[in-house]
Amino acid sequence: MKKRPGRLWLLFYGRQRRGVPWLLIAVVVGVVLLGLTFAVPGGADVWRSVAPIVIGVLLLAAIVAAIAAMLRPRRR
Repeated sequence: MKKRPGRLWLLFYGRQRRGVPWLLIAVVVGVVLLGLTFAVPGGADVWRSVAPIVIGVLLLAAIVAAIAAMLRPRRR
């Protein structure tokens, strides 16, 4: 009877990747920075006014990236 791999192992299963996982690093850094803003006195109040701008920029960047990916031909 073969033992099934754990859930954590399944995240990294598949084709071997090379290089640095920049997206994972960016998400971790973003979470840490957001957590630090709430540790600063008054940081939560500042975040309430900055959050709509940040979310709007991220949404716009996602839309532009999707359009660029749609228009750019695939490499074969």
